[in-house]
Amino acid sequence: MAYTLPAGSTARLGLTDYIDHIRATVDTADTDSVLASADALSALNNDADLLVDHLNRHLADLATWQSDNPYMGPSLLLGHGDGFTVRANIWLPPTGMQLDQEQTLHSYEVPHDHPFSFLTAGHFGPGYQTTIWEYDADTVAGQAGEPVALRLLEHTELVTGKVMFYRASRDVHTQHHPTALSVSLNLLIHHRDNPHTEQRFFDTRNQRLTRSAPSATARGHQLLCDLAGHLGDQRTAPLLEHLALRHPAPAVRAQALDNTVRLLGPAAQDTLRHAADDPHPRVHTPARRILQGTPSPTGRDSAG
Repeated sequence: MAYTLPAGSTARLGLTDYIDHIRATVDTADTDSVLASADALSALNNDADLLVDHLNRHLADLATWQSDNPYMGPSLLLGHGDGFTVRANIWLPPTGMQLDQEQTLHSYEVPHDHPFSFLTAGHFGPGYQTTIWEYDADTVAGQAGEPVALRLLEHTELVTGKVMFYRASRDVHTQHHPTALSVSLNLLIHHRDNPHTEQRFFDTRNQRLTRSAPSATARGHQLLCDLAGHLGDQRTAPLLEHLALRHPAPAVRAQALDNTVRLLGPAAQDTLRHAADDPHPRVHTPARRILQGTPSPTGRDSAG
């Protein structure tokens, strides 16, 4: 289950020293090594000037403010190294904006997993409340509406000083509004073995998957396939065919198949026959539909 770690260090560690410590001592491919670094995150968490120093530095130089931050929502990128990122997340109480906008911005009341493991510490404020479940990602294909066996683990809160560890593609959680502005510090561990791991979102009441979101890498590859399908020439189709059959991300295989059909039309039959045996329904369902001559639900005979 998601771990709540024992009370951490009373020492204080600055951001530069913390990042140097992670680089020098933590094997990001080893969960035990990451967990052993929890005291160091506690020591960083004890630096009361951490965010003030960060904000003051960038207020004096707005041109560099979060220029390399890939994260949506109120997340501050603090630093990174090989296989890890350090960030601060800002959690706001209800602000009066439209509910759906607020939930999208802060991920409140939206049960989800993460494609990476991470340590998190309550740094400032009362902290958000959270409900946590777990599931077996290997039993889930990633189709919207698919049944998922979710096991409730706990309802807890990330109070100041508390350190927790969430497992990649295993722990599902939803955050509930804090009573006042709160901040958490995160050590994110990047998924080196498969950068295409999707993030998933859940309907916990009905034990179903609501949607899957491709990784940033996969989204980039999907866009490339789409551009190739619209702008490609005779040299492009074999490259798309290869991706349709070999890319590790089902979302990209489906997009490559879609655009192979766009470029080749009836000449894509061999690719479609191979794709019909793909293990993932996101790929084999549209391939079989096209081979059977069944119109797609959107009225377009493609694998999109």
